[in-house]
Amino acid sequence: MFHPLFEGIILGITVAISIGPALLALLQTSIKHGIKTGIFLALGIFFSDLTVVIGAYFGASQFAITPTTHLVFGLIGGTVLIIFGLFNFFRKVNMNEQVEAINEIKVRRESPVRYFLKGFILNLANPFLWAFWLTSVIAISSSYRGNKLAIVIFFTGTLATVLTTDILKVVLATKIKLSGNPYVKLWINRIVGVIFTLFGVFVMVSVLWDISLNIK
Repeated sequence: MFHPLFEGIILGITVAISIGPALLALLQTSIKHGIKTGIFLALGIFFSDLTVVIGAYFGASQFAITPTTHLVFGLIGGTVLIIFGLFNFFRKVNMNEQVEAINEIKVRRESPVRYFLKGFILNLANPFLWAFWLTSVIAISSSYRGNKLAIVIFFTGTLATVLTTDILKVVLATKIKLSGNPYVKLWINRIVGVIFTLFGVFVMVSVLWDISLNIK
């Protein structure tokens, strides 16, 4: 098993290149309103992720502490991650689709705090976010057998990577005026799908290997 920080960074990179409403809003807002506004939106997205991860950890993940629940949650979590991966890999992209801004409130002279709140709320409104983070927390808690330090290190790496890459997207979007090429989205979806699937397999193998060692 790799170091939890390294594994967390890998998951963070996977999340960072996923195509979703928050990413599209982040790119469009950055292009239209500049780096400062885009960073506040990114911070809102980050804190919504952090809120869900903390809530998931102190909720359902606490059940993954006995050998039985360790096995069950690990297998379920790994399976769901694989399903997410396959869904992303085979998901079709509208070839006429362009990057869109938040379906929003008019943005004239709005304070940065409003963009922070928009990023926070927009991200929380995505049901995929809840399903993904809840599944990930349960799977990782099972994989590390409830080791709190390892879990904290893992998700610190994940969330720090997501925030860092979101800020980089803001900067790049303002520099290159990203247009949201649908063919780029298609291949990003496929790459994300492969990584999610491999990560799910890793979680399942890790849990089964750990259980087999305990049986011996």
